[in-house]
Amino acid sequence: MSEGESKITFWSKNEIVCPICEHEFKREELLTGRGRLIAGELTGELRRLYEPSHKYGDICPLVFPVTVCPSCYYAAYALDFENPPEDSIAAISSGSDNRKESLSKILPELDFTSNRRLKEGAASYFLAIACYEHMSSRNSPTIKRGISALRAAWIFTDLHKKYPNENYDYLSKIFYYKAQFFYSLAVEYEQDGTESLAEVPHLGPDLDKNYAHDGVFYLGGLLEFKYGDKSDPETRKKRLEFAKRAVARLFGMGKASKSKPSAILDNARSLYEEMSTESGE
Repeated sequence: MSEGESKITFWSKNEIVCPICEHEFKREELLTGRGRLIAGELTGELRRLYEPSHKYGDICPLVFPVTVCPSCYYAAYALDFENPPEDSIAAISSGSDNRKESLSKILPELDFTSNRRLKEGAASYFLAIACYEHMSSRNSPTIKRGISALRAAWIFTDLHKKYPNENYDYLSKIFYYKAQFFYSLAVEYEQDGTESLAEVPHLGPDLDKNYAHDGVFYLGGLLEFKYGDKSDPETRKKRLEFAKRAVARLFGMGKASKSKPSAILDNARSLYEEMSTESGE
């Protein structure tokens, strides 16, 4: 088998110029044809799993969407990377050392100039969460931080399966909690007009299908149910009621259709029943 037949990625022909530090680098892109990706089941979190290919082995498409400058560790999704808001550049630049130091404590020995591994994939989302903190509301940073946290949790789960003694399961749980926080906040911001979900062309949460607003509201409810604060029963009850109303709207609008697929409707019904059981209804 030739290298061309077996490779799973390629490097961009043109150099990308980092808008923060002006470092020039090439971006690694995923090749998807010729049986490289064999779709498996869809999880309750709307993550698409993939079967290993005999020719290409295990491939995790999620490690590639975030562009990362290997020099200053600025990270963002492709649509935002080259044009960050002017008033965010100074803060992102000054945070470079902090991003590197924080990341080195949980994922040492990273290399964003070579082929990405699961570790670089998880790290890219860690960095995106940090950088989007400084982005304008026009960039809808809250939901992008939520999606990034959820994807990081997924990849840390994958890392735990490969390296069960490295505490990646603990990191996965931390990022699930972060995802819960940002998804809940994104739903609130959408409802009060602070940030718009409509400004984000792909809300995922995975790469294979865009579940759009419905996916955000469903995952907001699911993450609240699984990872929301349970320390105060009264607050927990109120948060679940809020989540239940959002989820109920998803399956209360009719049958499955192209715009509202059965994956959303069926999962939303099951989630609503679970939340009702906890509430004692």
